[in-house]
Amino acid sequence: MGRLITYDSVVQEKLNLIAKHKTVQSGLIIGQCTDQKDFAIRLCPTPQNDDNTDVKTDQEVSKSPKPNANTVDLDEQWICQHAKQLVRALPGGLNILGFYIAAPSDYSTKQQAQLRQILFAIFKTLGKSQKFSFCSKERVLLTICTVTSKIVCRTFDVTDFKSSATPADWKFQTGNLKWQQVRCQLAVDLKFPIKEENGSLNLQKQIEIGLHPFLKTIQEAHTLVNGLQRDLDELLDTSVESKRSKKKQASDKEERVPSPEWHNVELFISLDNNNNVNPEISDCVCMMTVKGAVQCRAYVHGKATVGDAVNALKQDIVRSVMARCEIHCEDLLLIEEEQKATSTLILPDVMEDRLSEFGDTPTHSTMNMYIPIAGVVATVAVGLASYMMGFNAT
Repeated sequence: MGRLITYDSVVQEKLNLIAKHKTVQSGLIIGQCTDQKDFAIRLCPTPQNDDNTDVKTDQEVSKSPKPNANTVDLDEQWICQHAKQLVRALPGGLNILGFYIAAPSDYSTKQQAQLRQILFAIFKTLGKSQKFSFCSKERVLLTICTVTSKIVCRTFDVTDFKSSATPADWKFQTGNLKWQQVRCQLAVDLKFPIKEENGSLNLQKQIEIGLHPFLKTIQEAHTLVNGLQRDLDELLDTSVESKRSKKKQASDKEERVPSPEWHNVELFISLDNNNNVNPEISDCVCMMTVKGAVQCRAYVHGKATVGDAVNALKQDIVRSVMARCEIHCEDLLLIEEEQKATSTLILPDVMEDRLSEFGDTPTHSTMNMYIPIAGVVATVAVGLASYMMGFNAT
């Protein structure tokens, strides 16, 4: 038997709607990946690419083939862009598990090679921006027949392009899955030089190089959970002891300590040794400052360990910081396109760094570029947070 992927009533409702309306669509599977199995919690359809619809003449419209209701527009680049935008908004602990398509079985069979290629392209795109490794390399390809409602689930090792499909067990889980919430607040105030040898690289690559030491310290940071230093192999939820003898249960009433609504995590980052007797002297083109506050959120399943929760929270920190920097670079590219007539790129002013409540007021200089981190995209994260809190309420 292959990998086990469980799904809840929300996913089942989505599958029922597809079967009822014979909806032909494709999209991404959102959930949580563990060593033992995956938890699928959402099927997110890929929106239509309206940007590609150019104005055509009547003659071109008559010559173009009419769209078939039983086919899906499998635009690989657009699907990868959807995955990139979606993963930016996910809180820690949640990831894209794979790709799904709802179409007649004969169409899905004919497009097997393209579906496999899209699955690999999605995680190749995500691998370029994500600096955190997943616990499993197997990713899901789910095909749903709109005629018979038959579901076929397979997994591929996305790190090996020559890997073949492995049958997986797509199983409905009765009852509501309990989710635990983890959070922390992080103040970011970094300054790093851009060396002259890296001056020819694009802005995003320069920022990634400058942030690499900081991201490494985050992954190696020590943590306190609710003010306590706990073993990473312990269960995060200690409200009920899992193993107790019948004698002890009969003689002593079981004490149930209510689980906190949020698990607060504190990060302890090792300080660099400033007693460097041989400082490095290098030519730099500018100095960059990354400054702001990051509100970090993560969700883990009910039987997650402390290590799982800490890794999910660190994943959210890394993903949030990198996503905000990527968005900043994309905004600058849009500004650059609007300023094609000029030879210099005018960076947007940072008004006394209002996005940050930490540190001193920055000194503006033409050699400094400030990148505000606060205000990370959270549109989908808010919706998923409400979804998780609804589960805990039940």
